Formats: sequence, structure tokens, C-alpha cells
Amino acid sequence: MNIKEQLDYLFNPRSAAVIGASSVFGKWGFNILGRMLTCKGDREIYAINNKESEVLGLKAYKSLLEVPGPVDLAVLTVPFQALAQAMQDCVQKGVKVAIVITGGLAEVGEDGEKIEREIVAIARRGGIRVVGPNCLGHFDTFSGFYTVPFLPQVKKGSIALISQSGNSSQSILNHGLEMGLGFSKFISSGNEGDLRFVDYLEYLEQDEKTDVILGYVEGIREGRRFLEVATRITKKKPIVIMKAGRSDIGARAARSHSAALAGSNEVLDAAFKQCGVLRVDELTEMVDVAVALLGQPLPRGRRVGVLAMGGGMAVMAADALRKEGLELPHLSASTMDTINTLLSQRWSRGNPVDPAGDFVSYHILWPMIEDDNFDSVIIIGGVAMTSSFAGWAGIPPSMKYDAARLRRGMERAEVGNLNKTIEMMKKHRKTVIFVTMIWGAKRQGRIFRKLRQNYLEPYDTLEKAARVLARLVAYSEYLGVARRG
Repeated sequence: MNIKEQLDYLFNPRSAAVIGASSVFGKWGFNILGRMLTCKGDREIYAINNKESEVLGLKAYKSLLEVPGPVDLAVLTVPFQALAQAMQDCVQKGVKVAIVITGGLAEVGEDGEKIEREIVAIARRGGIRVVGPNCLGHFDTFSGFYTVPFLPQVKKGSIALISQSGNSSQSILNHGLEMGLGFSKFISSGNEGDLRFVDYLEYLEQDEKTDVILGYVEGIREGRRFLEVATRITKKKPIVIMKAGRSDIGARAARSHSAALAGSNEVLDAAFKQCGVLRVDELTEMVDVAVALLGQPLPRGRRVGVLAMGGGMAVMAADALRKEGLELPHLSASTMDTINTLLSQRWSRGNPVDPAGDFVSYHILWPMIEDDNFDSVIIIGGVAMTSSFAGWAGIPPSMKYDAARLRRGMERAEVGNLNKTIEMMKKHRKTVIFVTMIWGAKRQGRIFRKLRQNYLEPYDTLEKAARVLARLVAYSEYLGVARRG
């Protein structure tokens, strides 16, 4: 079987068993079996426990070999001393894929590594592919099947995540949900004793439900194969990777955590650039870039126009963009003329555009989108401002009804302006990055829903916006869409 056929048994099994199933709240055998039962569908789910007759309402079998029907997928949560026998049973039963949750193997030293090699060798002799060991599970939102226990329901989407770290993956997924992202698939790859990062990449290359691939890695094995596969994929789908372990201390921590070999950062940077992989430095940045890749046209160059709500923000934006190697060209004469009719004579008369006390509006943004001197535009403030009015404490009780009605009217008008902006982005193939100083619970209402639905969620700092735009430019240059400076 090829990798697609093999991993289809992982993401959409007809039947699955938990070896080490438990009725004890908090144990892995409880957490995973409970999760699987919530998304059972038409699948057969089996509990394997050699001491209990029933687990979570299911008949418990003392051994996998007692299960009456076939088992496509087995999840192993038993102590490491019992792993070899459990894997032997999987081979005898004809299991196709085994997820080994159990840790304390290659990541802790030679003794653990010996056990890991043994169970992987057993699996390979029996034709079983192994996820892990020392992993968290996985999910597929389109088949509706989950083994990872510690997540809210994830909405369907076109982002896939491969993570060598279980806990880090939780942060990535939760931030993605906050930013309005949906996911297609998730794999916690753990120690990668058998199936490796590049195997999952190769599978996702063929997955029609996945448009963008995210990866958290602490080390990459099979470097040459990774380069070949990634180069092939990035021509069609972006790959965004956070490679942990930049420092010597971080590299040593990565080796002890996931049993991965952390390579030279300089070599990895060059390799990623060569094959079109976008490397980011923070977990949240991975999601920030993914949102932009889904919602934005790729920039055709490094030239950026800036519309800022205030001189300080304009200066900081210029600094952040230049730090990322982006350019701030002059406004065209026609754009200058148009903005002159919209703003008082106090405005900055240059790029960045500082209205000098006048309101930042879409009517200033639109001519900047049309300006041939710009490949992208960043607008700072002036977007979704009505969402923050709801919490204002300075509105007298007698005016609250009128204020609420005014706010709803302003929201309706801004939704129309956003629709026009999105149309102009598509027409002129311009990237427009939004930045707002509205945080937390105030990010709600019609405008934020509209932004989120179109993958235009505003960033909360200028630095994030600049970094994201730089990654889009780099990918665009790699594909030959953008002019290289």
C-alpha cells in the first residue's frame, strides 16, 4: 500500500480499539476512549482491558485477539513494559495503523530507545504503520474522527497541522480557533519511531481537503527526502513551519523531548528557503501566516502603503516594515490628489498616510489599493471601531438607546465598505493587512464576523502584521508571482 492508502486507515478507520482502556477519569485510556465514543458514528469501537469486564459502557475484552470483528486502528495507552505484547497482538489481529500514546521511550535514553526499536520492528514485520510513540493523538474533521482528547470541537477547514510536540499543538489549535480557522487534519507525531514528518507531508500533499500545511518540528529526519517532497508540495500548497531549538540549549532540549536530531539553523534556513517552506519563530505566528495565506492575494512585490491612525503608529509601522525588508514607496500623484480632497491640510502628505487627527476611513484606503506604486496596504486602526463603542462607560443612560441604534447603523455601513474592499482586493490583486487595537471580548459583532469569515482577522500589533506580510512576499517571490527586489 502507498502512504495514502495506509494513512486513510488512520484518519477514517472502519473500526478502532483502545488497548489500555480505562474507566478511571483522567487516565489516557479513559480520555481517548471517551473522545472516540463522542465521534463514533458508524464505526465499531472496542475497549481492551485485562482486568475489567466493562469500560465506559462497552464490553471490555482482555486481549485484542478476543475482539470478534476486524480492527483497522489501535490506540496503545499501556505502560511501556506491555507495549511489545500489545503490538504483537495488533500484528496477529491484522491492525493497519497503531497510535502509541505511551511515552518514556527514545526521548529518555538508551533503554527507552531499545523498547521503541523493538515495538517498531514488530509492527514493521506485521505491516503496521506506527504513529508516535510519545504522542497525543490525531483528528480528521471531515471523517469526524478524533483520538486527541483535550480539544473543543474543531470546525472543518483547509488547514492541516503536524506537530512533534503534543502540548505545543494545543496552543496552535486554540489560537487558530480564536482566529476563525477551521482545520482538516491534525497529527501529533511524537518520537516518529516509524511514521515521520515527511510521511505525513506526503499524505497531505494528496489530501483534497487540505490547502495549507502547518508544522511544529524539533528536528527533521530524512533531509533529502524532505527537500524533494516539500519542493513538490509548495508549488501547490504553502507549508509553514516553526522549527524549535534555535539556540544550543534549545537544540539539546529538542533532542531530549522528541528524540529528534536538531540540525544547524543556518542549514535549515537555507533548506527551507530552497524548497519554499515559510519558517516562523513563534507558535502564534504560524496561525497568523495561515490566516493570511487563505484570505489574501499574494503580493506582487515588496512595496507597501501604510494608512495609520496617528503619527506614532505610522512611524512604528515604517520601522517594522523596513526591519522585514519591505519598502515604502511614495504615493502616486493621483492618489495624493484624491486624499487631498478627503483630509484636511494637516495630513502627512506621504507614505505612511497619517490623517493628523481626521478619521481613518475606507475612502482613504480605496485609492491606496488602486495605487500602482503599492503591492500591499496595511491599515492601522479605523476598522471595526464601532465594536468598541458598546463598552463605553461615558454614555449617559438617557442616550444609550440612541447610541446603540447609531452603532448598529455604523456597523451596517462598515459591512458594505468591507464588501467593497474585498472586491477591490480581488480586482487589483492587492494584499490588505488589517491592524486593530481592539482586543478580547470586544472582537465581536457583524464586522468581526465578516472579517473572520473572509480570513481577514486583524492583527493586534504592527510587528505581527509586518512579519506576516514579509512571509507572504517571500512565498510569492518563490512562486514567481512577485518581482524580486
